[in-house]
Amino acid sequence: MKKYTLDELIFFALCLFSFSVIFSVTAVEASLFLILGLLLAKKHSEGALGTIRPALTSHTLFIPWTIYLGVCMLTSITAYYPLKGLGQLNSDLLKYVCLATLLLAVKKEHLPALSRFYVGGAALASLIGLGQVAHIFPSIYDYDPSTVRANALMNAVRFSEVMVIALALAIAKALSPLPSGSRRERFFYGASAAAIFTATIFSQTRGAYLGLAALVVCMFIYGRNFRQKMLLLTGVMAAVVAAAAFTNPYIRGRLLTVTKKADSGLNEYGALNTRKELWKTGYKMLKAHPVLGIGPDNVKPLFLTFHPELLEMKRWGSLHSIYVHQAAERGLLGLGALLLLFAAMWRFARERFDAAKSPYPLWALCALPAYYVMNLTEISFQHVHTSFAIFMALAFSAAAGEEKV
Repeated sequence: MKKYTLDELIFFALCLFSFSVIFSVTAVEASLFLILGLLLAKKHSEGALGTIRPALTSHTLFIPWTIYLGVCMLTSITAYYPLKGLGQLNSDLLKYVCLATLLLAVKKEHLPALSRFYVGGAALASLIGLGQVAHIFPSIYDYDPSTVRANALMNAVRFSEVMVIALALAIAKALSPLPSGSRRERFFYGASAAAIFTATIFSQTRGAYLGLAALVVCMFIYGRNFRQKMLLLTGVMAAVVAAAAFTNPYIRGRLLTVTKKADSGLNEYGALNTRKELWKTGYKMLKAHPVLGIGPDNVKPLFLTFHPELLEMKRWGSLHSIYVHQAAERGLLGLGALLLLFAAMWRFARERFDAAKSPYPLWALCALPAYYVMNLTEISFQHVHTSFAIFMALAFSAAAGEEKV
């Protein structure tokens, strides 16, 4: 029986992480801690445990993360309900553990295989999602719209967000110049991109549509080597969207209500009205506690304090915008720390792209703006599926440029 080395085991765990980040919070977190454990074992066997701390503290993103986590700690202590605030701190720490572990573990030689596992997982999820909506086409005007949103194994909104992030890598790999003899690889990423894009459209998620628009713009700006191909692809994508809107009245309504003024009542505009009400509530929370906010994870228990009536028969724990939510929970100090972190992530991605103009830095550079846009209407930064995928993009871009961490 073959005895695997620690390096090989770390690679296998990274493959599991790359595939499972699309599907399962439990699996991706388990694979993360497996990677971390194996990495520590490898460093210990090499007598190099002491190199981890300086490698991380010297990294560009260490100070922004330290500031962010420090503000999270402060606002947890001053929260209305400190225990709930401190509980949320675990989630914030897990995010940094994920990013740090991936930066340490992902190597340049891993990238081709990890990309195939990740995009392959996204393509599989997209096919599952498309299978969920396939039954609408024989009778497109006789169905319940709430039952035909592509979602695979998760919430439709979360599904669409992870699809947009994966689409960025699939497009970058499909259109970027490849070594000779790579036609199969280009076909794999091109076919995956087509499935992922179509499934995103049939998720019927407005925030993802806006993220897609941001992604296309960034790909055109930074994909200098394939702008003509990107222009052609944009035309194809627009044609697919037009066909979907023409044949599916609910998708047509979703697309139009991105910009239309919301009416009252529970119709296709209802979600927009709900968000407007949630954002107003968040502003009230911020106005009452402008510096430190009401505390992390304190929105739900305090919802009726700032919104005396239930909204759609429930208390809301999410204000459906990471920026509004962060400001309400952690005040202007917390919002500033988040924006600093987001700006640092973007700067890091840009630096890695300038150092190594390969598909992997391009992925991070184009996925981040789309991610920031999608966070306008969701709190995606707090969710494992999306935040871990973004951290993976940053780690890929670092490895592609042979950054030593």
